[in-house]
Amino acid sequence: MIKQIVAMFLFLMAYYVIISRAQRTSVKVFLLGLVAAVLKLSEGLTIENISRVIDFNTIGLLLGMMIIVSILKSTGFFQMASVYAVRLGKGDLGKTVSLLMFFIAILSALLDNVTTLLIFAPILFLVSDAAEIEPSRVLVLGVIASNVGGMATMIGDPPNIVIGNSSGLSFVSFIVHLAPVAFLVLFISLKMLGRKVSADRASEKGLKELAATNPKEAITDKKLLSRIAAIFVATILAFAFHEALKIDMAFIALLGAALSLIVARKSFEDVAKEIEWDTLFFFMGLFSLTHVMRELGLLSRFASLISMIHSRVLLIVVLVWLSAVMGSLLSAVPTTVVLVPVVKYLVELGYPTQLWWTIALGVGLGANLTPIGAAVNIVGISLLKRFTGESVSFKEFLRISLHFVLLGLTIASFYMVLMVLMGW
Repeated sequence: MIKQIVAMFLFLMAYYVIISRAQRTSVKVFLLGLVAAVLKLSEGLTIENISRVIDFNTIGLLLGMMIIVSILKSTGFFQMASVYAVRLGKGDLGKTVSLLMFFIAILSALLDNVTTLLIFAPILFLVSDAAEIEPSRVLVLGVIASNVGGMATMIGDPPNIVIGNSSGLSFVSFIVHLAPVAFLVLFISLKMLGRKVSADRASEKGLKELAATNPKEAITDKKLLSRIAAIFVATILAFAFHEALKIDMAFIALLGAALSLIVARKSFEDVAKEIEWDTLFFFMGLFSLTHVMRELGLLSRFASLISMIHSRVLLIVVLVWLSAVMGSLLSAVPTTVVLVPVVKYLVELGYPTQLWWTIALGVGLGANLTPIGAAVNIVGISLLKRFTGESVSFKEFLRISLHFVLLGLTIASFYMVLMVLMGW
């Protein structure tokens, strides 16, 4: 009982640090994770088991892609891409951002959504700079597009990978059942976005000036760009086929990073300043704390209350919204890990297999509500600070995303009830 109280206290402390935007947030969260290990709140939280506690596949993926993106940035690639993006949008702010969100969503469905945001974030910031609008607003919209697009397939979103491995549902089944509602939500969100962003039209002169520039003039090293681009494309293709290749995505990203460093004739020290160390250590601390909460049964006890609901329609709606709330507060992957055994138990009792889609949609949409709802949210905010020197508060993030999330969850609830009633 004492361990549970202490674990809950440490977790709430971490959450307070995140919400209050305290200085050196990552250091404090990492420290709280270390305290949990030192106090031995969980038997599994040891050096020998650290790979089971901390998802090094996520850490390695982030590290590798940060290195590749930093070298791509040095060639002027992102400046060139931003010019082409603005040209496609014909200098219109709403159209440009909508197109970027659409591209982010599509790529997030095919790749890991964290990787997708690492690619598009510099472009979003360059567009916001040219348009003289708050980069935080554009960043949050990019995060929303990434999470919504990612939940359309089994490989686009980490929670979907967990659900796929636990449920035995096929890759095609994820696309058939989740892609329609994911892109319906995205389409309606883009319509809302057009009105939301168009209020900041003061600045479209800057966008048109950017569109008028020669994109090729932004390239500082054509030879290096061609080589790094080849490595980048090969890395992305390897991500798409990593299951067939039986190679972890972290190894693929790190291999691409090492090759990029050799081609660019740089050392790890040369790119050290471009790596989001705060983000990596923040994840390590958060992984440790959620592991302790799960091992002590604090999360599963709360989730097990769901099995007391007997109405199938009510259960569907509750699961969608509850997984969304839990995902926004506890982060998407830990929430999925907690809810998967509950859904598995319910399905074994005779409840419809559609319950798997309810937590996929709930967690995927709920992740957009807070800065820690998903890994991509945390990475996006770190990139915002690195590229622009600005940050986004918990309250501001919630203010921007709330309408999108509520609309998405409402659509998902009706969609799931209809799916169950039709037996699809």
